[in-house]
Amino acid sequence: MKIVTIEEEAWQQLNSRINGIADYLKSLDDTSYDDLWLNNHEVCQYLHLSEKTLWRMRTKGEITYSKIYGQYFYTIGAIKEMLNANAIQSSDEYVEELMAKGKSYIEKGRKLKSTNQ
Repeated sequence: MKIVTIEEEAWQQLNSRINGIADYLKSLDDTSYDDLWLNNHEVCQYLHLSEKTLWRMRTKGEITYSKIYGQYFYTIGAIKEMLNANAIQSSDEYVEELMAKGKSYIEKGRKLKSTNQ
């Protein structure tokens, strides 16, 4: 086993670069879930809303959605924007729960469609 020694200043520079890279990677991970699509039922379940309330929000233009063959879909990013705009009363725990559920869907094999492809 070899022991390598470096000056303290060099170590601090290296450590700050590693931390910078780690922070950058964490920021990429957090935003990747904004493109995950959830259906009407999932949004209602996680935000503790009725389908009628979600319908009212759609008709008032309070939330961005897509309609495909009669089903409504929402991105996590659109839901975050709506919550941040105080469209409904909510707490951070709902957003955390939504993020956790989104991550679990991805881990189970649901794929994100990249807009870059």
